[in-house]
Amino acid sequence: MRGSGAIAFLLIALLVTTPMLFAQEADDVAGVFIDEDFSDGMDNWWVEGNERVWIEDGRLHVDADPPEDSEDPFVATIWCHTPIEGDVRIEFDAHVISSSTNVNNINFFFFYSDPDGTPLYETREDRADGGYRKYHELNGNIVTFLNDDRTRDDEDTPDLARIRIRHCPGFVLLGETYNYHCQAGQTYRVEIVKRGDFIEFHVDGNYLIGVHTPEPWDEGLIGLRTFRTYLWWDNIRVTALD
Repeated sequence: MRGSGAIAFLLIALLVTTPMLFAQEADDVAGVFIDEDFSDGMDNWWVEGNERVWIEDGRLHVDADPPEDSEDPFVATIWCHTPIEGDVRIEFDAHVISSSTNVNNINFFFFYSDPDGTPLYETREDRADGGYRKYHELNGNIVTFLNDDRTRDDEDTPDLARIRIRHCPGFVLLGETYNYHCQAGQTYRVEIVKRGDFIEFHVDGNYLIGVHTPEPWDEGLIGLRTFRTYLWWDNIRVTALD
């Protein structure tokens, strides 16, 4: 009986404490800013740059991969109308279909705004060509996740990914690492976490880099960006952290 009593006590303790553990995990998320699976098309997005952008099979496709010798434009930026603020977790799927220059470029803008307070949508015509330097003059952060074939020692060694986190205006490099991989034909689950002045970058559950920013931005828009790459994006979720 004593053994049965002890087991019963343990079961009761587990039933009491387990919900508390789940509650603590749930409390980490204070709200959802964006939960996008593109089932409503591009109603909440607009495009800068002249590349082809469309919805197919519930995913946002961006074809910015002309032939290597092409003089056509080869950049695109897609903005979400919904602003985010405070400490957040940003998650999305990205899948490179092709890149004629093997860059497999996945860029992400977050907390972006105009320094003079003008909504970015109102100044979109100023960035109609998607020129990269024009975004360096705005407030925000940029994460660049791409393939770097310079890290290959021989044909049997896979390329490493190059990850950079920058602060704008000024395009200031906050941190850089060569880690993991960024290959065509593979779906990556990317996670960016911003708490206070610290920004973390994870891919497929792997922590790859973290940086401090001297002037953290706390409000703005998110944007999807690519260069000489055909890729799709999906399952974009931005949650507020408690």
